[in-house]
Amino acid sequence: MLLVFIQIILLSGLVLTAIWFYFRIKRKQLLVPSSTQSPDEYKRIYLTTKLQACERLILFLERISPPNLILRVHTSEMTSIQLQTALIRTIREEFEYNLSQQLYVSVRTWELISHAKEETIRLIHAAASNMTAGCTSRELASEILQLSLDQQSSPISIAIESIREEVR
Repeated sequence: MLLVFIQIILLSGLVLTAIWFYFRIKRKQLLVPSSTQSPDEYKRIYLTTKLQACERLILFLERISPPNLILRVHTSEMTSIQLQTALIRTIREEFEYNLSQQLYVSVRTWELISHAKEETIRLIHAAASNMTAGCTSRELASEILQLSLDQQSSPISIAIESIREEVR
C-alpha cells in the first residue's frame, strides 16, 4: 500500500513538472522570435509589452504624486509620524512592485523615474522637518501639499513627459 502511494506521488510530481516545462516553453515562444513567428509579429508583441510597461510606470508616478498619495493613505486617526512613515512605505512598495518595468524604458527615463521617487520622499521628509513636535497628520499633509505646489518643475511631471516621448 505504501509503495503504491509513493508511486502515485512520484508520478504526480513528474506530471506537474512536465506541465510546468510545457507552459514555460510556450511562454518563451511568445517572447522569442521563432521560425513560425514573423519579425513583425515579434515587434508587435514587444511593442504591446512596452506600452503596458509605460502605462504602469505612468500609473506609478501618478500614484506617488503627493495629492494622490495623501488621499489614498491619510486617515484622520493618524499621527504626523504615522502619516510620514505610511507615505514613504507606500512609495517604496509601489516602486519595488514596478522595478521590472525598467526593462522597457531607456536608462535616462528610468533615472528620471527613480529621481521622482527620491524627490517625493525628500519632500515628505522636508515637510516633516518643518513641523513642530505636536503637529497633526492633517498639518503634515497640508505642508506636503504646499511644498509640492511650490516646486517650479515637478520631477514626477518630468518623468511622465520622458515616458510619453519614448512612446511617441
